[in-house]
Amino acid sequence: MEPRGVVVAGDREHPLRHALTIGRDSENHIALDDSTVSRRHAILVYVENRWLVEDRGSANGTFVNGLRVPYGSPHPLRHGDRIAVGSATLVFSWPADRDDPDRTDSHDQVPALVAALSPFQQQVVKALCGAWVTDESVDVLPSNEQIAAALGTPEAVGSVKAALRRVYAKAGLSDMLPHAKRRALCRAARAQGWL
Repeated sequence: MEPRGVVVAGDREHPLRHALTIGRDSENHIALDDSTVSRRHAILVYVENRWLVEDRGSANGTFVNGLRVPYGSPHPLRHGDRIAVGSATLVFSWPADRDDPDRTDSHDQVPALVAALSPFQQQVVKALCGAWVTDESVDVLPSNEQIAAALGTPEAVGSVKAALRRVYAKAGLSDMLPHAKRRALCRAARAQGWL
C-alpha cells in the first residue's frame, strides 16, 4: 500500500513517499535554506506500515515534539508531530493516524519527559488524567480549579495553569486546542504508564 500524507514546511506541503530526505542541500526532497540545518540533516522512512524519522548525523540535531532523536535511532512519528531541524519546524500529517484519534504508539524518548517533570507537574498530570485513564467514558476532564482543589491547594489555580503550560510545552502539545491537548496528554500518560 502506498503511504499517503504530507509534511508541511512553512507554506509548502511535501507528499510523503517511502523515503523523504530533509536538509540544506538542494538535492533533498525537502530543501531548507537555513544555516542551522545540515546538508543531509534527517530522513523520513516508511517501514512496516509506520513512519520513522532518523537523524543523519546533523550538527544541531533533529527533534520530535521537543525531544531529541538520537543519531542512529529512528523515532516513530504520529499525525501532528512537530519535527524540528535547525530553526525550521515541520509538521507531519498522516491520515492513517488522523482517522484514529486514540491511537498511541510507544515513543522511546517519552519516558524521559516524566523525569523532566517537577513533582508538582507530576501531581497535576495525575490529578488531570487519573479518572480518565481508569474510565475513558469520562466526558469532561477536571478544570484547573478542580485540579487545584484535588491537590489541597484551591488558591493555587495559577500554579496549576502554569504547570500545565510547561508540561504541554515539554510534550509538544502547546499548539493544540485546550480540550484536545488535555486528552492528548492523558493518552500519553496512559500509554507511558505515568499514572
